[in-house]
Amino acid sequence: MSSAAAPEPQVRRGRGRPRTPGAEQRILDAALEEYGERGWAGFTMDGVARRAGVGKSTVYLRWQDKDSLLIDAVDARTGGIEDVDTGSLRGDLIAISANLFRHYLDPAGWATLRLAVDAAASPSALGTFSRRIAEQHAAAVLAVVARAVERGEAPADLPAPALVLSLYGAVTMQRLTIPGDQQHLPDEEILRRVTELVDFVLR
Repeated sequence: MSSAAAPEPQVRRGRGRPRTPGAEQRILDAALEEYGERGWAGFTMDGVARRAGVGKSTVYLRWQDKDSLLIDAVDARTGGIEDVDTGSLRGDLIAISANLFRHYLDPAGWATLRLAVDAAASPSALGTFSRRIAEQHAAAVLAVVARAVERGEAPADLPAPALVLSLYGAVTMQRLTIPGDQQHLPDEEILRRVTELVDFVLR
């Protein structure tokens, strides 16, 4: 007497909707654009979702609040600014300053500037983010100075913290004084501006 074969178990499919392809990058880009236009007071998860063309639930599945979303959005676009090694102190400082200038002309960079202002009065995670960005920039210039000291190109007592403030402050002010209709500067102009700043500071 033969027994009937046991039925194969059926695979249960999840009831949730599949992830929207490319949604995460669209949300991050939309967050930067939304914040750049509206600032912290007008920045909402709903607005980001509408701009990205996704449902609000898609945003909340990945980020619990607008602090974490905005921090991830800026973090995703700030990498590589300090990744330079030209072999000379002057060359490294020009390269870092030019990268920072280009970054400030990007929506992520503009959001970073607005974040710095909002973070000064914010007890939320934005303050932590602003400090992290400042520490990242400072560490990069300190590494550049350390290499210059090792090469015998700079004195060991070179005031690196003052160098950081002088260069980054000057580049920031350059960005803030560019009119809205002149924000697509050619690379030659960016290099000319930052070279003047670096040479002045080094003198």
